Amino acid sequence: MIENKSNIEFPDGICTKVCLDFLRFKRSIGQKFEGSNIYSLRNICKLMNQFTTNTVVLSKDTVLMIAERRDCESQGTQLNRIRILRGLAEYMISAGIEAYILPKHFTCKYKYDFKPYIFSREEITKILNAADHMEYSSRSPYIHIVMPAILRVFFGCGLRSSEARQLKLCNVNLREGILNIERSKNQVSRLVPMSESLTAYLRMYVDLMDFRFNKNIEYIFPSPSGGVIHDTTFRERFRAILLKAGVSTLNGQTYKRIHDMRHTFIVHSYAKMTKVLGLDLYTVMPIISTYVGHTNIKDTERYIHLPEFDYSNIITAGTSFVETCVPEVKFDV
Repeated sequence: MIENKSNIEFPDGICTKVCLDFLRFKRSIGQKFEGSNIYSLRNICKLMNQFTTNTVVLSKDTVLMIAERRDCESQGTQLNRIRILRGLAEYMISAGIEAYILPKHFTCKYKYDFKPYIFSREEITKILNAADHMEYSSRSPYIHIVMPAILRVFFGCGLRSSEARQLKLCNVNLREGILNIERSKNQVSRLVPMSESLTAYLRMYVDLMDFRFNKNIEYIFPSPSGGVIHDTTFRERFRAILLKAGVSTLNGQTYKRIHDMRHTFIVHSYAKMTKVLGLDLYTVMPIISTYVGHTNIKDTERYIHLPEFDYSNIITAGTSFVETCVPEVKFDV
């Protein structure tokens, strides 16, 4: 196995070098190529090694096989793999290596067909309770304190995984109850106000962690070494908590994702603002979009997956608009 700077191992094989060279090239031109993109490239590399014998080449048959949509795979995941595959092929051609570039019309137009899992309030309570009862581990002495706190931030603020894991102590204002998210996705920075209860909890958390004891710790949710918790490590801890809470899988097969907490926050916030606060949907969407760091409202709209009992909120929220702007039509019978 060959490691890159992200500590993600690439399989040994004839095509491994060109794949790692492509990764270095993407980073050398300033592109953010990490996380799921690296995992996708690693899987492409594995398949290329499997179907390539003596000479480094990316044949048409290999490309079509890699690009094919897998069972239970979202179209977005497939298209992202195809995007990386095209970029790799173009890089190989520029380096004088034979490669087949998949035509643009290979797949149909993207249709957002993914449905996330929305945690109920009862499930959130079970998850936090399970996190609160984590046992101390000498291998990871902070984790039983960190997990209950970071999960509350996910459910209470709807942050992305990287935003929460990379949150620095200097960007947490516990006096005003505001998180400063710097240069996140699409280089967007924003201020995230917290509820009074979450702010009070984080004050207790900071006192319990006693960061003054170790001034080398830069992040509010540190790893055992004091750095950023790796996404794989956090995912494994999250799944263990879900299992302990009895909220582990969908249909016994698919794990609920960390990102589902962000979907859950947006859905519950939308429901509360329309039903409890009585705001109309045209007011609610820009507020939520700005709060969670979306660059446009359409991104937020894709997150709205209201349960059946909440569909009435949309109808209620639009009633005043319809009554004001749409004239009543009467027919003489």
